Amino acid sequence: MNRPSRRPAISRTDAHDGAPDSAPDAAWVADVSHRMRQALADTILHFGENPQGDQPALTVPRAQAPIAPARLAAAHPGGAKQRRQASEMYGRCLARYRDGVRPQDTALGIDDVGAAVAHFVAVNFEALQGVAVTPAMLLCLERQLAGMVQLSPAWSGAKARDRQTYFEQLAILTVYVAELSTRAPSEGPAAVANVRRAARGYLQTLLGLNPDHLTLGASGLALATDTAAASA
Repeated sequence: MNRPSRRPAISRTDAHDGAPDSAPDAAWVADVSHRMRQALADTILHFGENPQGDQPALTVPRAQAPIAPARLAAAHPGGAKQRRQASEMYGRCLARYRDGVRPQDTALGIDDVGAAVAHFVAVNFEALQGVAVTPAMLLCLERQLAGMVQLSPAWSGAKARDRQTYFEQLAILTVYVAELSTRAPSEGPAAVANVRRAARGYLQTLLGLNPDHLTLGASGLALATDTAAASA
C-alpha cells in the first residue's frame, strides 16, 4: 500500500475568511459517520491484538473532472461570482493534495480514500490539540481508520460519484484546514477559535468522531480516558 508521506500546503491567498459548511448530501454519508462512531472504540481497544499485515488500499477511480469543489462552493453566501471563486479555490486545494500529498496515485488513475482519511484526521487533530503528526502516526491512522469506511453497507452500495465526492471533500478540507491552522496564530485568538470550531465540525460531520473523547499519539488514535489512566 502506498503510504501518505507529505503534508499539504496552500498559499495564503487561496484561503478565505469563511469555512465550507457543506457535506455530501447523500444518505450513505450519514450512515458511514454513524458506523464510524460505533466501530471506533472497539477498533482502538483491539488495534494490534491480531495483526494481519498490510490491508488492501481503499481506493476509488479518479473522476475525469472534480465534483466536490462546486458542491462545497454552492453553500457559500453571495452571488455567482463568489461561488465561482470559492469553487476555483477548492479546486486548487484538491489539486495540491493530489500533487503534493499523493502524487503516486496520479499515474494509477485512482484516489486513496484510506490515506485521505488519515491526513484529514491528522490535520484536524493538529488544529484542535496541537499535536505534531509524524509519518509513523499517519501510518497508524491509516491502518486504524481505512477499513472503517468499508464497514458501512451504504459504502459498498454507493455510486462511484458519491464515493469520489467523499474523497474529494476529505482531501480539500485537509489542505484547507492545514492552511488556516498555519496562519491563525498570527491573526489572533478569534481566528484560532474559528479554526478549532471548524475542525471539530468536520471530524464529527464526515467521520463521526468526537475529538473530546480521543487523543492522537504515537500509536494513532486512543480513547482519552485510556490515555489519562495510563499517565496517572
